[in-house]
Amino acid sequence: MMKTKEWLMYNAVIAWIHNYAELDGTLAEQYVSLRKKLQFEYEDKLNEQPTDTKTLKRGRPAKRQRTQKTSSNPSSTEEDKAT
Repeated sequence: MMKTKEWLMYNAVIAWIHNYAELDGTLAEQYVSLRKKLQFEYEDKLNEQPTDTKTLKRGRPAKRQRTQKTSSNPSSTEEDKAT
């Protein structure tokens, strides 16, 4: 399943906050505010109703393949005259 651009950015910001917020406190505040901004955009896309798509129909109905009856070999049904 393809993720949206909003989800990928939101997930990357959350991952950065989780892993690096303790190491660099100056950027942590900016990332937290960016997370809040992206969270609203992500939730808007999440709550958006999908557009209805029309299902395509096949051109002809599916039918089972016919099997041919196996013809028996006439020489194998005759009795052996050599005996």
